[in-house]
Amino acid sequence: MKTAWMAMVVVALCRWAIGGTNLVPNGGFEESRTNAFLSAMDAKTREFYAGTADSPFASWAFGGRWEEGEYRVMASDEAHSGKRSCQIQCTRRGRGGVAAAPFVVPCATILKVSFWIKAKDANGGRLSLNFEGSPGDGWASVDLRPGTYDWMPVTKRVIVPGGKHGGDQTVVLFFYSRAEGSMWIDDVSVQTVDANAMAEAPDEPAAAPKAPRAIPEPGDSLGYRVAMAPALTKVFRDDDFAASLRPAAIEMAAARNEYESAQLVIEAPWRDVKISQIEISELAGPAGAKIPASTMKWNRVDYVQVTTVPPYFVERGVGWYPDPLMPAGPFTVEKLSRTPVWITIKTPRDCPAGVYRGSVRVISEQLKPITVPMSVTVWDFALADQTHLKTLTWLGNGVIRAFYGNDWSPQGEQRHGQVIENYQRILLEHRLGPGGDVAAHVPKRSDGTYDFSGVDRALERLIGQGMNAFIMGSAPNLKRMGQKEYSPQFISDFTAMIHAYHEHLRQKGWERLAYVYTYDEAPRAAWPEVKKIASAVKQAAPEVRILQCLNEPEGVKALTGWVDVFDVYVAQYHKAGVAESQKKGAEVWLAVCCYPMDHPNFFLEYPLLDMRVTPWICWKYGAAGFEYWSTTSWGRNWQKEKAEKWPSAPWDPNTFGRYNGDGQLLYPGENGQPYSSLRLEALRDGLEDYEYLWTLREQVKQADANGKTAEPAVVHAKSLLSLDGIITGNGSYAPDVEKYAQFREKVAAAIVGLERLNRGK
Repeated sequence: MKTAWMAMVVVALCRWAIGGTNLVPNGGFEESRTNAFLSAMDAKTREFYAGTADSPFASWAFGGRWEEGEYRVMASDEAHSGKRSCQIQCTRRGRGGVAAAPFVVPCATILKVSFWIKAKDANGGRLSLNFEGSPGDGWASVDLRPGTYDWMPVTKRVIVPGGKHGGDQTVVLFFYSRAEGSMWIDDVSVQTVDANAMAEAPDEPAAAPKAPRAIPEPGDSLGYRVAMAPALTKVFRDDDFAASLRPAAIEMAAARNEYESAQLVIEAPWRDVKISQIEISELAGPAGAKIPASTMKWNRVDYVQVTTVPPYFVERGVGWYPDPLMPAGPFTVEKLSRTPVWITIKTPRDCPAGVYRGSVRVISEQLKPITVPMSVTVWDFALADQTHLKTLTWLGNGVIRAFYGNDWSPQGEQRHGQVIENYQRILLEHRLGPGGDVAAHVPKRSDGTYDFSGVDRALERLIGQGMNAFIMGSAPNLKRMGQKEYSPQFISDFTAMIHAYHEHLRQKGWERLAYVYTYDEAPRAAWPEVKKIASAVKQAAPEVRILQCLNEPEGVKALTGWVDVFDVYVAQYHKAGVAESQKKGAEVWLAVCCYPMDHPNFFLEYPLLDMRVTPWICWKYGAAGFEYWSTTSWGRNWQKEKAEKWPSAPWDPNTFGRYNGDGQLLYPGENGQPYSSLRLEALRDGLEDYEYLWTLREQVKQADANGKTAEPAVVHAKSLLSLDGIITGNGSYAPDVEKYAQFREKVAAAIVGLERLNRGK
């Protein structure tokens, strides 16, 4: 097949001029439109420009009102070259874009597309180049960098597919903004290139990262260096070293009963450094109070290599990314690299407020130790054990069983059961409930009754550990099963189980934690089946709540009145119109998944702020819950035929398709113990931030009940609860991580102040 495909490429290039000519006229946007562009097209070609009108530029069209957005396009004197560029400016976030003139090339032609882009405040959505035309809508795409930056080049190579009938293809380039702010495009060029281009370096920005440059060793060197990094910073081992370091100091702040973390970075600019131990002292606080060393732990941050170029924009491209948290133990920092040490404290529930001081000692086998001062400020309030945002995820039981090689024998079942409990425990320690598949089915006895003993044991344990939502039954995705409808027998069996299950849960007092899950990501064609199964469930158990996950936003309107809870992706909240459903009393959950690829998302390459800010967005939108589809989707890493598995073999972060890290928040550790990740730690921090906001709101309610509504502290607290200045109403959020630390400190101070006010102090 590969030989035949390359033969098609060679034939195509024999029919078409190679290189030289730019196939996109007016790629520099220097020429203004002097006559109609779109009306001169034939009707078939005009179909590729639906929703657009003529732009100010010759040979370009513009559309600014897609997805309820409002964008405008204008000629800008901020040019990369020449006198002008194309500026797309957002008035209301949705989608807007410009489209180049069509050009015709044979299928299998290799195209090299180059252009320059700059942006200002382009946050809250994607910037992208989309390839459209007769091969299809979006047969290739390039995610572009959001944010604020000066002119940067982008290059993409593609092979034109054959479409439905092969032969010549009409290609149209669309540049889209789904973000706020502005983007500028200039010097757009499309050329055909020969087949040898396929063996050249990958497209920008997918080049592998460089190695750090060597620096001279000072005379007073201890042979290695240490520095401190905040928890939201990804420390890359191949970044260049700073010429000198300020003295390191670890500083953290937390409420009581809260996890908090920081990173101590060990650098080896001159030689391999063998670390034998990291010692964390007890912390001494006010009036002789102590926080014992047992409340603290450390992990080594490990790196995994991304080799798959993703379909979304990333700053660094392929290369090594920090993520797994490995167990404490000796390790080596290789010459010209660095290794972060992840330090975590769980503040005691009963420790007095104040500043606690101690130290972290880095002990090397052959070099002198380095002692770093450590301080933890404990604020005068405690977080509840209960998580008030409902959370839900799934564990891949089959994947976990296969990775550890546990069979179905009694001994294998026992080992597997213990492994699953280990995984459930770490998720609940991070406030992420593993309720997706833990109790989604109960066995039926031969006499027609149901055996609830197994799910009772599991639910008693997990609810006791903090699980606040679970799936009591799932109506499967018919498309994945190769079916078109739910059979009468399935509906009868399923609803009988749900009826009996709900009655049992009512007796146990757990019914408000239970949901029925219907047809995951139901497409438009399946909505009648969703209505059918939902109606049958409601007839069998009227009080049962039905949870429906959708990736087509229009489904919210279509299924309102049929299901009780809409689970929509963060980036589709406004498109789905669930805010109106909330006003009418509907429960709304938010989720992230590989699609859409907008920020926030949990890809390995995305900033840790994406994970931390997600619960903040849940608060902003009034979402009752958060759902994440998997924490153990391990791609090819679990396969039985592998002779060696991670950590003995390299970890492949490619989940499926071209997505890296999606659905992977836990790593399989030795002896059935899961290893956490930087992303899961950031998510827990965000869920604890949510508890700050919940605690402050409870204090506001108490102050209002005490007639203190007009007090300045109460007014200030209410302004904080709106998250204004951090997250906007249309979904964009501040990219500056320091803003979140400052805001969290303000919320903590407001909680302390209102507690004193409510106590009359």
